[in-house]
Amino acid sequence: MKKTAIVNANSFGRYFPEFLDDLSKNVGEVERFKFPADIDQKQLAKELSGFSFIVIGTEPQLTKDFFQEADSLKLVARFGIGYNNVDVIAANENGVMVSNIPAFMEKDDVAEHAAALTLSMAKLLVFSSTAVKNGEWAVNRERYLGQRVNGKTVGICGFGNIGVRYGEIMKSAFNCEIICYDPYLSEEEVKNRGGKKVTFEQLLADSDIISLHMNVSAENKGIFNEKSFSQMKNSAVLINSARGGLVIEDDIIKALDAGQIGGYATDVLEFEPPKADHPFLHHEKIIATPHIGAYNRECNHMMCSSVVSDIKNVLAGKEPTNRLYK
Repeated sequence: MKKTAIVNANSFGRYFPEFLDDLSKNVGEVERFKFPADIDQKQLAKELSGFSFIVIGTEPQLTKDFFQEADSLKLVARFGIGYNNVDVIAANENGVMVSNIPAFMEKDDVAEHAAALTLSMAKLLVFSSTAVKNGEWAVNRERYLGQRVNGKTVGICGFGNIGVRYGEIMKSAFNCEIICYDPYLSEEEVKNRGGKKVTFEQLLADSDIISLHMNVSAENKGIFNEKSFSQMKNSAVLINSARGGLVIEDDIIKALDAGQIGGYATDVLEFEPPKADHPFLHHEKIIATPHIGAYNRECNHMMCSSVVSDIKNVLAGKEPTNRLYK
């Protein structure tokens, strides 16, 4: 029997304990861990010594130093799509397989959440609801002046599964024009997926709404910064259900305060959770949700099932369904 560590993946098995029972019965001992994001890699390897399988959330990092010390490890199963916290190359070099959740499992949920953030920001729903609860129904009503979504130009950065689904929602429900920046897709591919390929600069200039659906990388980290915000419409809203590292947080605060853009609605931060004094928490032009884009019962059930299947496949000498190589 083999041991499985659930590392900073709090929702794995919480709502559907039958998956934990499955692992305990058919794989072996299951233990939960909660480590700080910046834990020393060699210390982490020591804490997880003897575990064959790790189910991990968005943190901590698993680097080369960790994998060189991970003596019994066979599989790291990322409980989500993004895997920026796992050095896949180092894992493979040390005989450890890495898997993640297939993107199709989360596409509807994250796209729906992005659309909800879009409407909430455009209609000032969170701000106006808070004002009403504070007894300000009729106080300075000009503060509640939102904007129409129908017919607007929506710029999508990253036109994969989730970006395409978000575009479908915005086009079919609100008759929006969909323009896209994705350096990995040709003009024809973007067209076939329902969008129009444009340069990053054109997307910034033309969009009323910009929604982010990219993984963060060395090439695009901080792509939304002081320069980017200066090129956007001052009424434009930015939606981020991808990764916090795509946005320079200090720069967007300055842009909002200067009136360069209209608002920011995000499900992700560069460092999660935020500290109590994080400026996003008290800014009237920002909506922040706690990384819950795919956090619902249907999606969670599919994700748990996928991870358990991957673990059992590896135990049987097979590969996980969605193995990562780089």
